[in-house]
Parts: sequence; C-alpha cells; structure tokens
Amino acid sequence: MLEPRAVVLLDFSGTLSLGAVLFARPASLVEALQRSHLWELGVDSLQVFWEEIVNPTWEEGSTTGKGYRRLLCERVRELARRRGIEVDEDELKRRAAAFVAAYLARSAIDPAWGTVLRALASRPSVAAIVATDHYAEATAHIVGELTALGLAAAPALSAQGPGVVLVANSADLGAPKASRGFWERLWEALGAPPIARAVIVDDLGANEQPQDSYAAPEMIQRRMAQMVQSVAAVFRTQVAAFPFVLGQEADMDRYHQLIRNAADFICHLVDESA
Repeated sequence: MLEPRAVVLLDFSGTLSLGAVLFARPASLVEALQRSHLWELGVDSLQVFWEEIVNPTWEEGSTTGKGYRRLLCERVRELARRRGIEVDEDELKRRAAAFVAAYLARSAIDPAWGTVLRALASRPSVAAIVATDHYAEATAHIVGELTALGLAAAPALSAQGPGVVLVANSADLGAPKASRGFWERLWEALGAPPIARAVIVDDLGANEQPQDSYAAPEMIQRRMAQMVQSVAAVFRTQVAAFPFVLGQEADMDRYHQLIRNAADFICHLVDESA
C-alpha cells in the first residue's frame, strides 16, 4: 500500500500527450480514417466521425472495459448497414484495430514530462498518478509510455509501493473523473492513506478538438469544479489545480512552456507538503 504525503494527479490527453490531441485535428483525422479504410465503410466525413461514432459512445467507452475498437466496430457496422454497404466482419475488425493503433501510436507522452515524472517517482512521500478519462485500451498503452521513459508503472487498481507511477483510467474505475466514484475507487486502491495535499494538472478537455463533445466550454468549467470538490472530499485534503490550457497558441513552444510552468507549480506545492 502507498502512504504518500502528497498526490499529484496528471491528465493524459492534452496534458502529458499533445499528440493525442493533434491526431484529432481535421487533416490528421481524415488521413487516419482513409488509411484504415474506415472511410470506405461510411465514416467519410468528420461530422460522421464525431456525431455518429465518438460522441454517442463516449460515456460507455470511457466507463467500461468495452474498448474503442469494439465500439468502433459496432457503430461502423450499423452505419454501413444503413448505407447499404456490405461489410466483412473480420475485415471490419482489422480496419477498426488499425485506426485505434494509429491513434495510440500518436498518443505518446512528450519526453519533456520525463524529468518531472522521474523527480516525482523518486520521492517516497509523493504518489504520481496519471488520471484520465479514456478507453480501456489506454491503460496498457500509458503504462508502456511511462516504462519507455524509464519509470516503473502499473494500473492504479493494482497499486504498489513508492516510486511506481499509477494509471487511473475511468474505463477501469467505472466512472468519469468529474464524479466522486472515480476518486473513491482510486483512494481505496491507494489504501485510503492520510494525504496532506493533492495537486491536479489537467486541461479538462480544453485542448481537445471543438467537434469533440468532451471539449464543450460549459462542460470544462463544470468538470474542473466537480473534480476539485470530489478530490478534496474523498482524499480529505487541500487541492491545488493547474489548468493546463493551451489556448489559441497551441504550438509546441507554448506547450513546452506550459510544461515548465506546471513543473514549477507541482514542485512548489510538493515541497510545501514534505
């Protein structure tokens, strides 16, 4: 069991990984749909992708073990049926798998986070946790990304000793980060320890593409308030939040400056809790 004095909760898509967001930009997304040949099965516009594939299935995809590939297969199968397109089941699975693989391949943790994560992992009094609303496939992917940075990593529900970066995925915990249930399951996995401070670094969906319902401005504000309130109540501690929002200047220079700012924010608060 862990006995941290401070918990640092880091978001994945749009925070640790800008590539996950860049993949969803229009030109990149169209290319991925065409390369995977889902385009030929009826996913032939960004409107179709967001409104008929992703947005209607996001709640189920991000809170169950069903997975992105399986949800894609279900929605594309139905879409093709309505359009009178004949679909071979094995071929559909291959195409969905190819698309998900391309998405995850782009969803890399930026190396600039490596120094921050290794510094946190080296402190026995700190629990570093990647807390993400994501599909089931993301857990193993994120653990692999952390391992590639030279870190020990594991799913949060198999919480281990100090120095292990944990991955708390909503698909595993069965609830979104904005809900109290997510944090209750995570706190129990940690062993319900006394915590002096919780630090949140999260874009709350602000860096996602506008077509993604997860990026709706009113939802972002509500999500932040709910998350801070839930973490404070469940962990019984003070919470400090760093909104990792790129704004309109979403280039790599801005992104890396924001990482440096977040690192300073984290280190200052973690030192206070030591």
